[in-house]
Amino acid sequence: MKNLLPILVSAFLLAACAPSYAPYSVKPDADLSCSEIRGELARARNASDEATRNRGLSAQNVAWAVFFLPGVVANEYTNDQVQRKASERIGTLNRLYAAKRC
Repeated sequence: MKNLLPILVSAFLLAACAPSYAPYSVKPDADLSCSEIRGELARARNASDEATRNRGLSAQNVAWAVFFLPGVVANEYTNDQVQRKASERIGTLNRLYAAKRC
């Protein structure tokens, strides 16, 4: 029981390191200006890049493997979801960018 608390605390701390990405802007997409679209594109690309860096044999996954093995699977799943959402958002924003002739 004494060992359980440090493991749980470590798991929660490592979970806080996982990237997250909310693919929504403050304004509706149709109301975004060209510069706002470029900013949203940069934000989506940054989230995707961070998730890519955290996949595979990353420091984050090694730490998960040492402290809490199922965390590796959860981390990979989270990073996959971030990459998927960011990729979908980039596609949507690129279509909007082209439609607005920016």
